[in-house]
Amino acid sequence: MNIFHSIKSIFVRPALLPGSCREQLSRKMQFLHACIAFGGGVITATAFPPLNMTVSVFFGLAILFLTAQNKSPWRAAWAGWLWGMGYALCSFFWLREINPAIPWMMMVVLGAYYIPVGWTAAIAKRYILLPAEIRAQGFEAQKNFRNFTLLRQLAWCLVTASSVVLVEYLRHTVLPWNYLGAAFYRNAVMMQTVRFTGIAGLTMLAALINCAVAMAVLTVSQKDPEHGHFAYRRPWPLLIMLVILAMMMAGGVVSLRERRKEYNNFTDEVRLTLVQGNLSQRRYGGEKSAYEALETYTRLTRTQRGVPTDLVVWPETAINYPLRGGAMVCALYRAIVQELSKEMKSPLLLGTLEFDTSTNPPGSLNSAVLTDTRDVLRSGYRAIYSKVHPVPFGEFVPMRRYLPDWVIKIIDMQRDLTPGKSMEPISLNEKVRLGVNICFEDVFPYISRREQLLGANLLLVITNDAWYPTSSEPEQHLANAVSRAVETGLPMVRCGNDSATCLITPAGEIIWSLAETLKFDDGKPFRRGAGAATITVNVPSAEQNKITFYSRYRDWIVGVAAITWLCGMLSALMQRVKFLRKGN
Repeated sequence: MNIFHSIKSIFVRPALLPGSCREQLSRKMQFLHACIAFGGGVITATAFPPLNMTVSVFFGLAILFLTAQNKSPWRAAWAGWLWGMGYALCSFFWLREINPAIPWMMMVVLGAYYIPVGWTAAIAKRYILLPAEIRAQGFEAQKNFRNFTLLRQLAWCLVTASSVVLVEYLRHTVLPWNYLGAAFYRNAVMMQTVRFTGIAGLTMLAALINCAVAMAVLTVSQKDPEHGHFAYRRPWPLLIMLVILAMMMAGGVVSLRERRKEYNNFTDEVRLTLVQGNLSQRRYGGEKSAYEALETYTRLTRTQRGVPTDLVVWPETAINYPLRGGAMVCALYRAIVQELSKEMKSPLLLGTLEFDTSTNPPGSLNSAVLTDTRDVLRSGYRAIYSKVHPVPFGEFVPMRRYLPDWVIKIIDMQRDLTPGKSMEPISLNEKVRLGVNICFEDVFPYISRREQLLGANLLLVITNDAWYPTSSEPEQHLANAVSRAVETGLPMVRCGNDSATCLITPAGEIIWSLAETLKFDDGKPFRRGAGAATITVNVPSAEQNKITFYSRYRDWIVGVAAITWLCGMLSALMQRVKFLRKGN
């Protein structure tokens, strides 16, 4: 038990200095605590690609909770910011491929989201975990007290874990990337929970286990001041969470079997030809790069000529000129698309830039268009979906007019795209309705959920991660997208420009990838390479397309977390008021 006492001693402040009215830490110890908090965020980030050390998601936050447990609320909030900065820096370090300064700027901004977590951990420790009589005895008594009742321990765990769920939800419309729950994307058994709770359910589970681990470190080993030996106490919160984890995994095994059987029993199917060009990012390229891209995608598509297909799919902005543009390469683009539609005997779904004539001046749209042999200049497209959630700072600059010029110079990509106005699925035929996601839209639950409610029975993602040719961004992108298939109970097909072209079942399993089929490197789905393949995807009929619990009730677990947190803070406030009244 000495090991638990040693770990605990790192986070316990020394006694007050003689004559002091306020406990103080040496600068060396303050720096050590800051490094520990920052390191806890770094450790948690290792749960995500490229390292995929999922186990770290169970104890990385516990380091923050232990660091914050004997601090004032505001110093604990500072520890939360440090933890968040370590987490954000490592999670988003791939942004260095755009500009080396961006990860460091993101570190400061996204790290601030975790300020309330540290603050809540300290407040809940003082007013929920500690009895009133111990609080009244001062800091030394609070520091040494470990005989927390089970009820108080569970209440602290619930309130603190709820703060984690809430701060993640705060960025659900900005950048819901690398939520704690997304670390389980390779574990199909654990992912079954998402069908009922959304990704926030797995975040709540991970946060609760972190809280329980912190409680175990604090309480499992206690030194008897009279006899000098260590006494062992069962870490009941941790044991309870391990039982819950085992129950969830058992339920996940049953659900996974059902989802596999369900997918195999889908009565309808669609054949898709997916083309991955593996071209470099060429937004600023001229017509020469457009001709090269057009030649590459045409050549790869023709490798599937003669193979029956219902739809040929090219990724997001496969050609860096709009299909209905006025340049010479655009005319060739249109002619080749018509020719390919005849050769393949199927329509094509292409990622391209479009024009929004409803604004003055006309805006630009990042769109997916369904077309065939028609003249798109005269007859338009068969169907079109335009990206409803452009990338902040990538496709538009929020609050551009208020930002200083030096910031604009770093982050500006010289365009402000107009968001699309509809999430209506694209009808391919009588049996297949495509819920299209463009680029990082597949990390936003509300888009896929809305598309399912509007009748989509297949999620189709077209993306282009060529901005990040060497980093782990494509794998992280895939990791954050898997839960959309589980949440909606729909199969998801992804078509990327350079990687992650794959099929994800409603169980969250990647059962086919272009990388594995064409043997890119070790065959993992996110490996980069060029090629094309035609696959058959099972899709649910209208009768089989059942709305999942999550799609129906959305992020209900976030509501539960909000109520729990508010109740905890209200209780803390009442305890604080009572304490102040006694003092007077």
